[in-house]
Amino acid sequence: MLTIYKVAVFTVLLSSLYFNPAMGQNNNIEVMSLNVYGWKTMPQYSEDYAKLVTKHDINILAIQEGVEDWQLTTGMPTDYSRAKALLSKLGHCWQRSYQIFVNSCMGSRFIDSGRFDLTDGPNATRTGEYALIEHNSSRFLVINVHFDHEQQQTRILNTKETLAQLDSYNGYPHIVLGDFNQRCDAMNSLISTEQPLELVTNAGIDCIFINNFSGQLIGNLTTQGKVVDASPSDHPAAIASLKFSQ
Repeated sequence: MLTIYKVAVFTVLLSSLYFNPAMGQNNNIEVMSLNVYGWKTMPQYSEDYAKLVTKHDINILAIQEGVEDWQLTTGMPTDYSRAKALLSKLGHCWQRSYQIFVNSCMGSRFIDSGRFDLTDGPNATRTGEYALIEHNSSRFLVINVHFDHEQQQTRILNTKETLAQLDSYNGYPHIVLGDFNQRCDAMNSLISTEQPLELVTNAGIDCIFINNFSGQLIGNLTTQGKVVDASPSDHPAAIASLKFSQ
């Protein structure tokens, strides 16, 4: 009889372990921005990039040059075959919206996503991408951009257009990342707004900014930026670790 009682108690404890939603959840977020040097390295090196993502336990990924945007005659890019090639190598846990990826097995999923127009450069059609992401019941906005590389005036307009998109989701924490084609620490218009963006990762012109996270997610926030080699890309990968503690 005592043995049956012990088994029953063990079963109850085991059940609480598996069905308590607060246990086992990882509220930390690992974000990567990666310019895949598309025309030069994709799709043939998509597996190498997927291994890099896996190595660093990334659960939110944004890439640039995963779309064909050079000298288009159409209004918006339509060929995302490079991004699709990377998705196929990342595996079944991953979901994609344009060039933003989330790892559903690590607790992330898309709530909403889309594109917004950026002023085009002389040769490249520029578009921004946004995704409202839920990670273990907390929601935040990710914006992925690739600013023009030829004209400073176009980059100024790209910045204003990105800030306008942020205002559309003003009630959420923000992650803004990508290839800005100017020094991260020179992005004064991004870091001096009414809700200033904090530069977490500075990889030259590849940057990760955040804002509005304080008090929004569980616990206190600490951030850490990291820059890692992403060969065969001609850019490094920018990584931001957002860690939450009680």
